[in-house]
Amino acid sequence: MPIIQEFPDELDYVNAKLHPLSPASGSYLLWLCYTALASDANNYPLIQPAIRSAMVKYPADPDRLAAERRDR
Repeated sequence: MPIIQEFPDELDYVNAKLHPLSPASGSYLLWLCYTALASDANNYPLIQPAIRSAMVKYPADPDRLAAERRDR
């Protein structure tokens, strides 16, 4: 069963959203990102569709996302 670390694009998005230099996000999105990072292999498949939807509806700052990709 998968965890977020197995999905680099989703992990980069979550890290970009949670980075202190990122533009402020609402509490729902922040807690969704924290939940995705804390989810184990049994629970991440439940969170993954919400993360993918958030990636479309609330895109990460392009510069912050590029920095996360470089850090990977």
